[in-house]
Order: sequence, then C-alpha cells, then structure tokens
Amino acid sequence: MTGSIGPGTVLAGRYRLDDLLTESAGARFWRATDTILARSVAIHAIPSADPRAPGLLDAARISATVVDPHLLRVLDCDDEGDIPWVVNEWGEGISLDLMLQQGTLPPSRAAWLTREVAEAIAAGHAQGVAHGRLNPEAVLVTHAGAVKLIGYVVDASLEKERPPDPLYGDLDDREADVINLAGILYAALTGRWPGVARSAVPSAPRESRRPLRPRQVRAGVPRTLDAICERVLHKEASQHAMPIETAHEIAAALADYVGDPSVNAPMDAAAMHAEPTVSIHRDALPSALPDLESDTDSDTEAETGSETGSETGSETGHLAEADTDSQPRTGAAVESDPEATQVSGTVPVDPDATQTFRPPADGPDSLTPLRPPTQHRSPPAAFPDIPERPLFASTERRVPAGSQAEQTTGSLSSRSQTDAGTQSGSQSGSRSRSQTGNDTDGRPGAAARSAGNGDHGPPRPAFWPFEPDSAQETETHTGKEGRGWLRMAIVIAVLLVLVVAMAVAFSRGREDGTTPPGSDGTSSSSPKATGSTLKIADVRDFDPFATPPEENPGSAPNAIDGDPATSWTTVTYRGDPALGGLKSGVGLMVDLGGEKRAGSVSVRFKGSPTSFEVYAAPAGVTESPDNLDQLDKVATRANAPERATVTLDSAPKTRFLLIWLTKLPAVAGGFRGEITDITVRS
Repeated sequence: MTGSIGPGTVLAGRYRLDDLLTESAGARFWRATDTILARSVAIHAIPSADPRAPGLLDAARISATVVDPHLLRVLDCDDEGDIPWVVNEWGEGISLDLMLQQGTLPPSRAAWLTREVAEAIAAGHAQGVAHGRLNPEAVLVTHAGAVKLIGYVVDASLEKERPPDPLYGDLDDREADVINLAGILYAALTGRWPGVARSAVPSAPRESRRPLRPRQVRAGVPRTLDAICERVLHKEASQHAMPIETAHEIAAALADYVGDPSVNAPMDAAAMHAEPTVSIHRDALPSALPDLESDTDSDTEAETGSETGSETGSETGHLAEADTDSQPRTGAAVESDPEATQVSGTVPVDPDATQTFRPPADGPDSLTPLRPPTQHRSPPAAFPDIPERPLFASTERRVPAGSQAEQTTGSLSSRSQTDAGTQSGSQSGSRSRSQTGNDTDGRPGAAARSAGNGDHGPPRPAFWPFEPDSAQETETHTGKEGRGWLRMAIVIAVLLVLVVAMAVAFSRGREDGTTPPGSDGTSSSSPKATGSTLKIADVRDFDPFATPPEENPGSAPNAIDGDPATSWTTVTYRGDPALGGLKSGVGLMVDLGGEKRAGSVSVRFKGSPTSFEVYAAPAGVTESPDNLDQLDKVATRANAPERATVTLDSAPKTRFLLIWLTKLPAVAGGFRGEITDITVRS
C-alpha cells in the first residue's frame, strides 16, 4: 500500500522518494532522485488494489510512444507487489496556474505559450494519443524559458470518469484537449479558466452556461486572440469565421499572430510577465553591409562580429540539442511592440543620404553595393507668390457682363442727348435708362413703380443696410460704398446673442439637474419630480457577476440616509467607463417595505456623467432578487448629470427597485460610480 512508503523509500533499488507533492484519492505524486544518474525525477504511485492501477501502467506505455521535446517523458514504470509506479522527467520551472497568481500574461507571451502547447498536443493527436487532462497546472515554463507538459496521458488515467459537460455534452479526450487548449489562451489573457478539465484557477464568468469572451472579462485583449478563443469555445457564435476544431488549427492561427517564435520566447520563466524583446543576431545579418561612405574600420568590425556571432550561434545550437531545457540566446535586446506579429532587424544606413542611385549597367541581380550620387540636382523653382486679395470689396461693384453692356448703352444715350444742348436732355437720358431696365437708383423696374405717381412719387427710405447699393457703375461716389462691413457686424452681433443665450440656458440646466436639448441623445431634460415620496425600508448592494457577489456592501445605507456628505461607491475600474469591460453593471437594490406604485426615481450622484438603468421586480415578489433576469427594465438614462430624475414606464407596482449603473464617471486612476441619495416617488 502507498501508506507503507514515505520519504526515503527506494523503489526498484534506484528511485529514492524525497518529497510528497500532492495526493488525490489515494494516488500520490512524489519528487524523487534517480540514484544512478543523480538527477531528479517525478513518480506517480498508487495501490495495486485501486481500480485505476492497470490504467496507470497502460497510460505510461502509451505516453512513451509520443516523442516531442515539449513533453516530460516517461522514463520507467513497474509494479512492485502492491505499488504500481510511473517515473517521469522532472521539470524545473513554474506552472501556468502559479504564474496567473502573479497576474495575467502580455498578449504576445500568452499567444506564444499556447502555440507551444498546441504544437505538442497536435503531435500527440497525429499519433492518436491525447493528453486527457490539459489545464494550467499541466503547463510548465522551465527556468530556461522552454514549455513542458506535465502528466501526458498519465494524469488523465488517475482521474475519475469525466461527466458530460453542461455546455459541450459528451466529449472524447481529443475534443477535450482542443477546448482546454483554447482555455489555456483564455486563462493566460484573463486569469480565468473556461476549460472542461478541473483547475484551481478561478472559473471564467458565464452567460447562459457559455463563458464570456476574453474581451468581456478583461479590457485590452487583442481582437485576433479573442476571436480564436470564441471560434473554439463557442463555435455556434462564429457566424463570420470557420470554427476551430483541432489542435493543429489552433497552432496555425496563433502562428500568424506570433510570427517568429524566437521574438516572443522568454529568456527564462521569470520573464513571462514582461513584454517581449527582439533579439537581433549578428549571424542573421549579411556579412557585408552596403558601402554608404562609411568608415572602413567600422565595416571590418561588423564583418568580424558577424563571423563571431555565427560561430557562437552554431555552438549554442549543438548545446540546445543536447539539453532541450537550455535555450540561451545571444544578441542585443531591443524593445518591440507587443501587438506586432513579426519583427525584423534593420540594416543601418547613412542618415545624411536621402536617396540611392544604381548605374544602368547594374541589373536587378547585380551585387554592386548601392552608393549615393556624386552630384545633386538643384531644387525646383519656388512657386510664384499669390497676389493678395482685399478682405472687403472695393468701391467698384462687380457687374455681370450683360448688365454692364446695358449700362454702357444707357450712358451713351445720355451723352448724345446732352451734346444736343437741350435742357431736357438729362430727363430724356433718365427715361432712356429706365427703358433699359435700370432706374436712377440702379434697381430694375423703378420706372414702372413710379409711373402711377409721376416723377414725384412717395420717397423711399433713405437707408437700409441689406438693400442693394443704388450707385451705378460710374466714377461718381455716392457715399453708400463699404456697407459690407456693417452687414457682417450685424450678423456677428446676432450670433453672439445666440451664444450667450445658450450658455445661460445650459448653466440653469446644470443648476436644476437638467441638460440642454440633445446633450445626451435621449431627452431634453430630466422630468420634474412629482408625487409623494415613498419611504425606503432598506437598501443593499447588487453585484451578481462578482465573486463573491458584493461591492462595498457596508456603505450601501449611505445612499438613503438623507445626508449628501455620505455615499455608496463602486470600486475603481480601469480602461473603460463601462466598468472596465468586466461586467454589464453594478448597483443598489432598494426595498420599499411592501408593494407600492412607483412613478419616478431621483438619484443624486457625485461626479458625472453617469449612465444608469432602473429595474423593478414583478408584482408579487416578496424576496429580494439575486439575478438581473428576475427584474424588468422600467427606465434608462445615458450620461446623466449629478442630479437626475427618471419616470418609470407604466408606474409599476413593486417592492424592489434596482438602480443599475452601466457607465461610470472618470476619477483619478480609472472610473468609479458614487451615489449620495436615492428618492422614490409615487
């Protein structure tokens, strides 16, 4: 029995048990020492009477058939009387579940890690072998920065039979591996576990038994990685993309995002939470850089460094083949964009060179280095200066060609009659001009208007700024030139009056808790509070999406104590006013003490704008609801000021009202909602 063995026990005369790591239903997991090779190993042991014992040895033999550098291989197995045991490689590093206790991983690290795991799982699936119990505890990053899988096939043999999943139904081990692979990516991005295997990582929040998308759990998750998780975990929702159903497809999708794996691979396990860096190897650069009038000594040093880096890289490659846990990297580290998919080194160029020139003799395959031109073309001539144009019109009006011709005809007719020496020549010239369509004031049709009153008709107003100028296109100044500035001044004055009036209206709206029309896109102002005030018997915080489902419950009574100096506040959310994108809302549940007809709700906030909704429990409900689905939405207000009143649809008869905050005002360090007073009226 396993109870008869303990630290110091030697199995098969070779493996000395050192530390008991875990125990589950009689199966024990030990850290041991191989006394022959003087190295640490991992040992699973179980009583031979346990019904899982035959499956443990079979799993060890199956696992040994899969050869992949990401697996902690099975080294030995045996059944010594009453103790069957399996020996695996020992991995020095940190598992993903422990990493997530320190925080989530950068997106590029999460994608790289999941791709490494997916390649190992795909290799096993190609041979018809599945892990069977893939979870964050089974993913290890060694101190050298390599990814290893713990308990391949063996861990699943020690588990009890997996019941049908509420969302996915009956799954075979291969299907479970694919879902758990997406769960590894999901957990690395959000710190929550959506997979079907058991894990100590907190479960992902769900909606109708389906895990929320990573972007709904944590703001800032790249859309590409969010879509990969969704295409695996919720295939029915992937209407615009093919579902992902194999480990190979997951690895391929992540390969497009990761690009060069060496860019995002960490130097060690401790670097997993840091943004990736770009390692530019000398042996990856050309041996001879383009000759851009650089110093000869510098070129010689670059070539020497390239040869040295190439030899070092070759030696390092041989060492890496000897020890898969050791992956040293050389070269200078340069910070890169974590969202970037591929990064490449840049060849240095002369900063003073603005263009390069290739002689015609050099074809497209020529190896002649690029050289800057020996002669520079003169810059093109400057554009001619644009003549200045006056701000206001000159005294001469611009007249269309047709009107100008008519005026010229009238002027010639007037001069001809004046030369005749008659005293009535001026009057005749005036009539002649009237016949051409222009009267003495230069307005068309003036002769027709004055025909009924003779030449001495009623006088017109002497001045109106918006009336066309009466001066003809003559050299005589009439004194009416330059009226344009007066028109402009009147227009500006009218606009100023409108702006001042709007500012006064806005200020008054802020004072009484209303906003100008269209300010929030929902209503012109808050409705006036009418009806008698209903007494509030109790109030509590309401946060069904949190674990535990509460948010500052001790300060909830401050929202109904009538003291504006006290309040209930949410926690501070980061990145998004919609509660950081973590949940749909949070609020306060008001208890009226009994069913009452509620007509309106007034809320006083501290800080603005705040978007909120009001829900009411259906008639007949006597216990406080604990889920949003048990309530009916009766009012909505977006971008509300610090004092806001909403009218409830149909004035519901209810005992419980929920003030549900959906968007919070900005505060130092993020976004936080704060309610100082709630008033309910009939």
